[in-house]
Amino acid sequence: MNLRRTPVCLLLVFLLSVSAWSASEPTAPATFLGHEVGADRKLADANQIQAYFEKLDAESPRLKLLTIGKSTLGKPMIMAVISSESNMARLDEFRSITRKLRDAELSDEEALALARKGKALVLITCSLHATEIAASQMSLELAYNLVTGKTPFDADKVLEDVVVLLVPTSNPDGHQMITEWYRKYVGTKYEGGAMPWLYHHYAGHDNNRDWFMFNLPETRAVTSVLYHDWLPQVHIDEHQMGSTGARLFLPPFMDPPVPNVQPLLWRGVNLMGSSMCYDLQQNGFSGVEHGRSFTGWWIGACDDTSWLHNVIGLLSEMASVRVASPIYIEPNELSDEYYEKRMSFLDPWPGGWWRLRDIVDYELTLSLSLIETSSLRKNDLLFNFYSMNRASIKDRAKGEPYAYVVPAGQHDGLTALKMLRVLQFGGVKIHRTRKDFTVGSTLYPAGSHVILLSQPYKPYAWALLQRQKYPDIRQYPGGPPVPPYDNAAWTLPLQMGVACDEIMSPFEADLEKLEVVPPPAVESPGESPYWVLDARLNTSFAAAFALLKEGAEIFRSESAFTAGSLKAPAGSFIVRNSAQALTVLPGLLEKWGLTAYALDDLGGIPVARIKNPRVGLYQSWRSNMDEGWTRCVLDDLGVSYRSLHNSDFKPAKGSKEKRIDLKAAFDVIVFADESADIIKTGKPSPDSPWARYYRQMAVPPEYEGGIEQAGVDALKTFVEKGGIVVALNEACLFASRELGAPARSALERVDRTKFFCPTSILKIEVDNTSPLGYGMPEEAAAVFADSVALDTWVPPVEWDRRVVARFPEDEMLMSGWLLGEDVISRKAAVVDTQYKRGHIILIGIRCQHRAQSHGTYKFLLNALLYPQPKS
Repeated sequence: MNLRRTPVCLLLVFLLSVSAWSASEPTAPATFLGHEVGADRKLADANQIQAYFEKLDAESPRLKLLTIGKSTLGKPMIMAVISSESNMARLDEFRSITRKLRDAELSDEEALALARKGKALVLITCSLHATEIAASQMSLELAYNLVTGKTPFDADKVLEDVVVLLVPTSNPDGHQMITEWYRKYVGTKYEGGAMPWLYHHYAGHDNNRDWFMFNLPETRAVTSVLYHDWLPQVHIDEHQMGSTGARLFLPPFMDPPVPNVQPLLWRGVNLMGSSMCYDLQQNGFSGVEHGRSFTGWWIGACDDTSWLHNVIGLLSEMASVRVASPIYIEPNELSDEYYEKRMSFLDPWPGGWWRLRDIVDYELTLSLSLIETSSLRKNDLLFNFYSMNRASIKDRAKGEPYAYVVPAGQHDGLTALKMLRVLQFGGVKIHRTRKDFTVGSTLYPAGSHVILLSQPYKPYAWALLQRQKYPDIRQYPGGPPVPPYDNAAWTLPLQMGVACDEIMSPFEADLEKLEVVPPPAVESPGESPYWVLDARLNTSFAAAFALLKEGAEIFRSESAFTAGSLKAPAGSFIVRNSAQALTVLPGLLEKWGLTAYALDDLGGIPVARIKNPRVGLYQSWRSNMDEGWTRCVLDDLGVSYRSLHNSDFKPAKGSKEKRIDLKAAFDVIVFADESADIIKTGKPSPDSPWARYYRQMAVPPEYEGGIEQAGVDALKTFVEKGGIVVALNEACLFASRELGAPARSALERVDRTKFFCPTSILKIEVDNTSPLGYGMPEEAAAVFADSVALDTWVPPVEWDRRVVARFPEDEMLMSGWLLGEDVISRKAAVVDTQYKRGHIILIGIRCQHRAQSHGTYKFLLNALLYPQPKS
C-alpha cells in the first residue's frame, strides 16, 4: 500500500474510482467541522463526532451507525459498521458465520467453506484514553475515505472482503471533558495542560485495566462487540504515549509473552504489525519501533484481552502532542535509543515540529494498511480463527489443567457467584454439578461450579484462574530486576477471595451447562425481633448501609454466635425489627441475594451499635485513579460519601475561624492511595522522579496546592474528637508522617535489588476478631502494588495500636513476582491505631484495587462501619 503517489497516478486512481462510487458524495469532515481534521489547536468533541457519523449514516449506504451501549455518564457509545453496499444487507449472515467458526463444532472442510463465504471483521477502537485524542479525530477521515473510496487501494474490492467496525471513541465522557478543558485554556499558559480530575468518571487512565472485571459500562459495551455480538478476528486499539521517544509503536511485542496464548495467534499479531510497519515505511513515515517498550504479558487491557480470545489483538502507540497543540523537539532531547538505528527501530525520526495532524496521518495509514491486509488474508483470518478455537477445545498440552472447580460452600458465596458472572461475561462456559462428585480424595458437593478448559476461550479462562509466575528478568545477570509494564499477577479467585481448585486430571461429574449463573433463592424475612446478616458477605455491608440510611437500628456482634442455621462470625449485623427496617429489608434481600436469619434476642451476645457514617473522601487535583476506583466501589455498594477538596480542610479566606471543624460534618475521612507530599502540598517531593514533570505542568491557581498544614492540624483535631481517618496504601505514609500514627514503612529507602514486588498477590494473616477484620478469613490474599509494609512500636500513652493483618513469616507469594520476602516477613499490612477518642486506620495494601480485589474490601468497609464506643 503506497499513499504517496505521483500526481498523475493519483489522478488516474481518482478517475478510475469515479464510476464505482456515487456522484452524490457524502460530506467531508473538514466541511462539517469547519477545519481540517488534525489542524493545530482544533478538536472535534464527542458530540460533534457523533453528529458527523449520524450524517454519514444518512448519506452513505456503506456505513451504518449503531449504539452499542451507554457511557458511565449516559452518553451513547457509537460504532460505525462500514463495508460494501452488498455486504451491508448481509451483516447478520456474516455474524452467524463467525459465530460458527468461533464455536468450532465443524469439520475442517466445513470451516474452510465458511471462511471463503464469510468476511473478515476488523474492529478499530479509538481514544480509550481521552487525552490520547488523535485517533478519535482520525476516525472521521477514515470513515469518510472508506465510504467515498478515497483510499490507496481498490475500496470496492477490499470492502467486499472486510467489514470494518469503527468505535470513534471508547470513552465519550472523557473525550468531551478533555476537549472542553482544552478549548477553555487555548491561548493561555495552561494550554494543553493536565485536567485536574479524571478523564473517566471512575477510572481515568485505568479504564484500560478493566477488560476482565467489566466494572465500567464502556468496557461492557466494547466487550459485547468483541466476544458476543460481532466476534471480529482482528482488533486494534489506538493509543498515544510520551513525546520524546519513538513516533509510533506497533507489534511485534517485547518479552515476556503471556504463556496461555497460542503460537498461531502471536504469528498473526506479528504479521499484522509488520505489515503496518512496512506500509508506513514505504510511505515515508519514520520513527516506527517494534519489539520493545510494550510487552506480550497480559495486563487486562483492551487490546491484549483479545489475545486470550483467539483474536489478533494489536496496539498502536503514537507520540503525543499537548492535546492538540504542536510541540518542537530538539534532536538532543531524543535519547540515544531513539536516535540511533537499531533492528527494532530502523528509521529514527530526526526531531523537529510534531503536530496533531502528524499523528492523524500515521494512524490513518496504519488503519488503512490493517484493513487492506485483512482483505488480502481474509480466508486465512477466518479459517485460523476457527483453527485456534478448535485447538482450544480439542488440544490439551502437557501440564495443562483439565478444569477448575469453584466448590459450593464458599466463605463469601455471593462474591463467588459474582466472579462466575464476570467470567461468563468474558465468554467463559460454566457448568454446575447436580450431584456430589469426587476428584482424588476431595469430595465436592452438589452445586459446585466447574469450568472445563475444553472450550473456545480456554486461554482466557485459564489465564484468569491460574496463579501467575512472572519470569525473573534482570537488566544483566545478577543485576536489578526489569519491572513489568504493569502487573505481574491478576489471578481472579485470589483477588475476589474465592476458593478455586485447579484440577489436572479428567474426572466424572453430573454437569449442567449454565446459560446464566442464577442468583440464589431469597426468602422474605419472617417475623422476628431481630434479623442477622452474615458479615462474611460483602453484600451484607451494602444492605447495612441502606438500612442505616432509613434509620434502622443495627448492632455488630463482637464474637461468633448462632442464629438459626447460621453460624454467624464476629462482626455480623444484627438488625432490630422496626418499621424503618421492614420498609427496605425485603427489597434489599432480593437485590443482593441475601438471607436474613431470625434471632429472638440479644441475650448473651456481646454487641456494639453502629450508625450511618458521614463519609468524606479526599479528592486531590492530581486526578488520582485510586480515588476514582474507591468512589466506584462505594457507589456500587450504595455507600453515601462526599468528595473533599483542599479548600474543605482550610478556613475560607477572610474567615475568623482558625481551623475547620471536620468532626461537625464527618465521622470518617478516607484518603485513597496517594503520596504524602501530593496530599499536603499538591506536588511531589523535589527528589521524586516525578518532580520534573510536575514542574512542567502549570495549572490554574484554584487547582494548586494540597491540604497544607492547616488541613493536617484540622485532621488531628478531627481524630482527637472521635473521627476516623482511613489511609489506603501509600497514604499510610501521610498518616504516619503528618498525623503521627505509630507505624512507619519498612520499605523506605530499600533498593529494588533487595526487595521487589510489582503488582502481585501476597498472603496475609488476619485477626478477624478485630473490628477491622470482621468477616475476613484468617488467611487472605492481598494485592501488593507499590504498597506499604509497616513497622509498629509501643506507642506513647495517648496512642494505641492493633495489628489486624500481617505478612506471614515465609511463603507469602501467591501469584506474580516477589524478591526479598524476608524484608517484609511478619510486618504489618493493616493497623488500627487509636489516638484519644478517634482512630487512624492504616491499610497498607490495595484493598479495593481497581474495584477487583473484592476479597479485601472488608478492611475498608469495616473502617466505615466501625462500632461506636460504649458509653
